Amino acid sequence: MSDIFGKLKSGAGKVAHEADKTAHIKRIEMQIGSTNKQIEDHYQKLGEMVYEAKVKGEPENPEVANIQTKITDLKQQIAVREQEIKDIKEDKVVTPTAAPGKKFCTSCGKENDAAVKFCAECGAKMG
Repeated sequence: MSDIFGKLKSGAGKVAHEADKTAHIKRIEMQIGSTNKQIEDHYQKLGEMVYEAKVKGEPENPEVANIQTKITDLKQQIAVREQEIKDIKEDKVVTPTAAPGKKFCTSCGKENDAAVKFCAECGAKMG
């Protein structure tokens, strides 16, 4: 009988872990969308600056290089977030940052108080 409850608890822990993974991926995808919007805004500003300088016969505005650097930095942020999503999907260990006085269960991934010896979610021994 206790074996059935153990399997149910383990299955529930796995379902919760998958739900947490999905939520984490969605948060990262939202961050990527926001960063892409910033890139689009920079592209628009860059295009306007280059166009206006060309029309007026002026030399390139020094701000152009600054905007290009911002775009490059934002694209690197997106690449890091996309790799994080890939790692999550492949169940690679992603080390989240626990709140002060907390730690994560290595079995189900739930956050627990740092002082507990067993996970409140799945009952696994906390390391």
